[in-house]
Amino acid sequence: MSALLSVRDLGVAFRTREGDVPAVREVSFDLARGEILGLVGESGSGKSTLLTALTRMLPPNARLDAGRLAFDGADLVKLREDGMRKLRGDRIGLIPQRPMTSLSPVTPVGRQLRWHLDGLDDGRLKELLAGVGLGAVLDRLDGYPHEFSGGQLQRLLIAVAAIGKRPDLLLADEPTTTLDATVQAQVLRLLLDLRDEIGCSMIFVSHDLGVISQVSDRIGVMYAGRLVELAPAAELFATPRHPYTRALLDAMPSRHRRGEPLRTIPGTVTGANRLAGCPFAPRCASVAERCHEENPEVRTVGESLVRCHVAEESA
Repeated sequence: MSALLSVRDLGVAFRTREGDVPAVREVSFDLARGEILGLVGESGSGKSTLLTALTRMLPPNARLDAGRLAFDGADLVKLREDGMRKLRGDRIGLIPQRPMTSLSPVTPVGRQLRWHLDGLDDGRLKELLAGVGLGAVLDRLDGYPHEFSGGQLQRLLIAVAAIGKRPDLLLADEPTTTLDATVQAQVLRLLLDLRDEIGCSMIFVSHDLGVISQVSDRIGVMYAGRLVELAPAAELFATPRHPYTRALLDAMPSRHRRGEPLRTIPGTVTGANRLAGCPFAPRCASVAERCHEENPEVRTVGESLVRCHVAEESA
């Protein structure tokens, strides 16, 4: 099956007074039609910047480079801004990270929905909201965002981004982070149902491997702007190849017996994007001497694509 989205050697750097700061580096992957790709990693790993690059909505001080960035055959790097506007929202939908701050606080919710879903009549609007479990708020659409819960606002954003526009590609930027466990499960189920209903592809970003495991066909692990491992979801959980992937899994509470101390990853990701060798080397339990000097190339290990010098030895 041909890829809906094809990314090769994508890089994003931000210009500062001290020089360029790389945020995304040499990222490559394909996304099939109807596939859900989960992206996981600590804060600062480049996940949200990657999604912003795919929509070409980076700030003015950002520089985007890519060997290939193609959506359904269209070159997103060379596409003019008017062409990108036709894709954004309609064929490429975005569920933003913070529902509480993604809507205007001074405009009634119903009016905002009609702005984003131009031409939608009241009957279709009610049908749309009922489809995302918001039938109970149909008589409250003259209310303002602060009068709704986080879960309700998240569903409103999903209604706009996914159901109203029925995009080919849906970018979900940590859509469950601010929600409690019960509402989180409902939103995840809703997203899976939407994928089955409209057949869209999805990139689902999270820092939570437990959430990622529930929705993803494949999982990409990002660290310091690089995609360090890409594997089918079952393969990644059964046989994690990269030391960073194993460290993330070891930090999950569900993998520890009651009373057993949680394992943490020493150090932080700060500054790792400027290192000459492997960015994870200072925190890696399997580090070798060359890891500090040589940036590892992508290799195939089992069913995984891995950026690691010692992946085979330590798997």
